Amino acid sequence: MTEIDGRSEASAPQRRDDRDEALALERMRMALDASLTGIWDWDLVTGEVHLDARVRALWALPDDAPGSFEIFRNALHKDDKAQTREAVQAALDPGELGDYEAEYRVIGQTDGVERWIAVRGRTFFEGGRAARIIGTARDITDRKRREDHVHVLLRELVHRSKNLLAVVQAMARQTAAGAPSLADFQRKFAARLQALSMAHDLLVSQDWRGASMVELARAQLSYCLDVGCVEEQTRAGGPDLMLKPEAAQNIGLALHELSVNALTHGSLAQPDGRIELHWRLEDGRFVVEWREFGGPVVSEAPSEGFGHKVIKRLVAQALGGEATIGFPPDGFEWTLAVPAAQALAQ
Repeated sequence: MTEIDGRSEASAPQRRDDRDEALALERMRMALDASLTGIWDWDLVTGEVHLDARVRALWALPDDAPGSFEIFRNALHKDDKAQTREAVQAALDPGELGDYEAEYRVIGQTDGVERWIAVRGRTFFEGGRAARIIGTARDITDRKRREDHVHVLLRELVHRSKNLLAVVQAMARQTAAGAPSLADFQRKFAARLQALSMAHDLLVSQDWRGASMVELARAQLSYCLDVGCVEEQTRAGGPDLMLKPEAAQNIGLALHELSVNALTHGSLAQPDGRIELHWRLEDGRFVVEWREFGGPVVSEAPSEGFGHKVIKRLVAQALGGEATIGFPPDGFEWTLAVPAAQALAQ
């Protein structure tokens, strides 16, 4: 009885150890499940590769397909094979730490889906030779897509920043050339920067995918209302179309110059003057028309300052279209026609 009791007493710690081990394994399994991580085991002596269900899903392997290094190697994206081979060779080198870590793309064996996989492993050596690697694999496709998106945005930001600096530089140079005084330059340049900023605000609100022509017209015509015009003196309308960033930037500058000219020399400088802005799609082209009524009679075109260059040449050249200006007896008119594919966002 004492022996039985003794055996019983001796077996109690063993049962506790078994429970602790089972609990530890369960915690590990839950942690792996929570992180969507699979486990693989490569026996370098026999060549056998054991894969759990999650790793099989990452490689899109049938449940009954035997694991092998060939399956792993054949599934690799061609652009990732060289660096992956180097990582494996380093992990098998007894002179290294035996750590295996890599990120690469695999092509699913049954579904053909490309996935980014992050793998980590540890090599076990016997007699100075690599005998076994045990590791984990995790799907990082979403993370890689986000990283790629950020890289695209950064490249786009650099490109747009260079373009914007070129526009501002040209704007400053042309404004200075036609300014009779420093105060006049400061006033005109600040107003033009504000017009450019309005277009950029609209683009930022749409993540640089484009800008609404309705919103762009409203923003630029608000300049007229800010300096004392009544709402009845301005009218704008057309289909709700999305402009490409470059089109929004250039057309915004043109509308600003037209507004300033109308307030200074054109129809809005007269108590009964008014302007109408309309746009439409016509025969594959995006057409914008600015029309002034009730302004002073103009017998000849004004001197070609920066504003005149913008509406007559620069905007049309930037968008691959053409611009025309006219001076009918009752006001002023400007028409811009550019290929719709060049101006409108998809």
